[in-house]
Amino acid sequence: MKLKLETIKISDLRFGEKTYLEDGIMYVSKDEIIAFAKEEKCVLELKVDIVKPGESARIMNVTDVVQPRCKVSGGIDWPGVLSEDYEIAGSGVTRCVSGMGIVLCQNNTYWSRKWGSFDMSGPFAEYTPYANMPELIIEPITENADFRELREALRRIGYKASVLIAKATLNLEPDKVEEFNNEAMTEGLPNIAYAYQIYSKQYDTENYREPMFYGNAVPDTLPLIIQPTEVLDGAISSCGGYRLMPTYEIQNHPVILELMRAHGKELNFVGVIVTVTAVEARLRHLASKMAATMLKEVFHADGVVITKGVGGASTICVGAIASEAEKLGIKAVPIIQVLNAQSNLSTECLIDDLLVDSIVQTGSYYHSLTLPPVEKVYGSKPDAVYLSGNVGVIGGHIPAGGSPANGEVVSLSMKHVGVISQIGNSFGKAVDY
Repeated sequence: MKLKLETIKISDLRFGEKTYLEDGIMYVSKDEIIAFAKEEKCVLELKVDIVKPGESARIMNVTDVVQPRCKVSGGIDWPGVLSEDYEIAGSGVTRCVSGMGIVLCQNNTYWSRKWGSFDMSGPFAEYTPYANMPELIIEPITENADFRELREALRRIGYKASVLIAKATLNLEPDKVEEFNNEAMTEGLPNIAYAYQIYSKQYDTENYREPMFYGNAVPDTLPLIIQPTEVLDGAISSCGGYRLMPTYEIQNHPVILELMRAHGKELNFVGVIVTVTAVEARLRHLASKMAATMLKEVFHADGVVITKGVGGASTICVGAIASEAEKLGIKAVPIIQVLNAQSNLSTECLIDDLLVDSIVQTGSYYHSLTLPPVEKVYGSKPDAVYLSGNVGVIGGHIPAGGSPANGEVVSLSMKHVGVISQIGNSFGKAVDY
């Protein structure tokens, strides 16, 4: 598949009577965004705010961050999410707006692990890309709404906003155009594949299967082969469970972009396998062997990069795929995160096959970050409590207490949006001392 991304870079984000781009400034109509909420029965009111880099502000209850994009040709916007019609993503022309994000906040999450937060200033702002650009914050107000219904409604509102903003730039020439095409293979270059674990049902404690793949839930799927451009073009997206894999990062998937840009020069990027976490050993054994067989017999891969979903079971599944690939002579490189900052890498790696000797780790989930007080809190009630440190995350997942959300709080690296990325867009690593 051939996908062309046209990108316009903005310099600022402001509210306006209508949505348009002028002199590098994106003006967004709050009324047009609010109108999207009127189509959602579970949303009583929609709060829409803009926050800028350097502001003394904390954004709470973050369930996703989205980049404004729209299709220009060769497809439809967010297939399976904004429409019941389906077209396979990954071809044609897509318009992208860089220099801003759309932050989706949901205050009635049923489990503290499902949300993240980030500060727009302070000592850890430089470690998240989202604090370094203006953000449009969207927060629904509701009463007694089912969290599942609200999640999907919020996603639809956010994605409609992403399309609205991107379409406002179509009258202007893009600042950058990049075409991705891995159809032709170059003899003599190594064949490299990517195994992308998108989902971990171990966290769906209330039996909510997030519809992440073309708007569908795939918690028990066996390995699937898709085109890399599909991932870049909206085939996979978050749905409210903050899994350290915001939609913004999927749209700008660092592993896929790097492999595509190296295609035909340093390597042949032969394709993508989508997997999910198997919490049952029986399914894990089957899925890992299937994935390895696809890598060898379908892709004829010499090497594979593998990334994970959230948690220890996800790491074990990634390790199983890597082990099976190595047995078939395919060099495997997992990208993982360690769980406990108070342990050591050899214990926390969870991959012990000596054949798998090339592991990249991008940080520790439970590393504490002390955040200073802020003047404003978005995405939450003014008197909200910040579940500090491990509170509400371990120990039975019971929110036992916390600190005022606008005061000094102790966050975790996994909660601070953008610090750790499951797909490699991280700003740190774990180091033994």
